[in-house]
Amino acid sequence: MISLTNIFNRTSSLNFLNIVRTFLFTLGATFLSSVSSTELSSYTASYSANYNGMDISAKYQLEQLGVGGYLETSEAKSVFGKITEEARFGLNALDQIIPQSYHYKRSLMGVSRREEQLFDWSNSQLTYTKNGTQKVIPLAPNSLDLITHKLQIRRDLTAGKSAFSYLVMSRDKAKQYDYEVLTTEILTTALGPLNTTKLRRVVKQGKKRETVIWLADDWEFLIVKLSHRENGDSHELNITNGKIAGRDIVPLKIIQESEL
Repeated sequence: MISLTNIFNRTSSLNFLNIVRTFLFTLGATFLSSVSSTELSSYTASYSANYNGMDISAKYQLEQLGVGGYLETSEAKSVFGKITEEARFGLNALDQIIPQSYHYKRSLMGVSRREEQLFDWSNSQLTYTKNGTQKVIPLAPNSLDLITHKLQIRRDLTAGKSAFSYLVMSRDKAKQYDYEVLTTEILTTALGPLNTTKLRRVVKQGKKRETVIWLADDWEFLIVKLSHRENGDSHELNITNGKIAGRDIVPLKIIQESEL
């Protein structure tokens, strides 16, 4: 999981942050002493978006850091500033994602904010730091962070699942993130038509918020589109280019022709 909102006043600045967190797209309390032989594919992807007339660009990247270690980063920029996120994690012997740290930094209209989460699985606790102020909270098994839970969605889709539920550490709280598959469809993108699976985040009845995500079936379920509506505001994120495991993402027609 970018997000954007009107940042001309305090209320809309908070909305901006919430939407960025939404876009920036299950494990046990196990150590990284033994790692899985399964490796995740590296990728880079760029996106464009427009929120209330404001142009936004975003970039996501996953890279491997030695055996069993990974770094996923995201960056969203507009004329008003920049928001960056990064998550370090590993895979254990059971092929589960084990978060190690999550960092968040924003600079908007000259105002900066930093957040950090450090996962201490040996003591089942999370250290959360915001602008230098630190708090230690309990860490439950099967917890993910805001970045790695979106990666887990992709892995669960690959495994054939159709309903998804994750315990996500958001700032200093554990929150339940639930998703459901709506349909499969051929989506027209800037890259051309792509086979996609369409998901929706499940929220409590009465909540004025909806997040819908399209993931590319032929490209390891990389997010290619995201739509978010909340409190009368809306934002849409669309892929402009991408590469997975060294291969450029190409449209459905080219894939079909290459298989003839």
